[in-house]
Amino acid sequence: MSESEPPRRKTLSLKSPVAAPGGPPPLERMVKPSARTTVFTPQAAPPPPPPPPAPTGDWKCKPCGTRFDPPAELADEDSVRCPSCNARLGLASDFRADPPNVAKLRARWLKKA
Repeated sequence: MSESEPPRRKTLSLKSPVAAPGGPPPLERMVKPSARTTVFTPQAAPPPPPPPPAPTGDWKCKPCGTRFDPPAELADEDSVRCPSCNARLGLASDFRADPPNVAKLRARWLKKA
């Protein structure tokens, strides 16, 4: 070694679990349980969340695709609006017609399978 070189460091190895001489002890020996340490005990898994509700409604909004039932309490001249996007879908009388007047509506009737 020349005077211009700094002294060399000791070579450390990560392969051996034994601590290097003069170094700190391995991690397993350093960890001590304290009064605040909580021990995790596996418990039964929580129940799975309930399945989403089945889609209801005989009509489907054309702008947003939400399924809905037109309110029965509306007068014939009142407008039916989508519960999701608030689009005006047509008059209540057009929804009640048999067969429904789909040419005037912005909703699609879904056939029941």
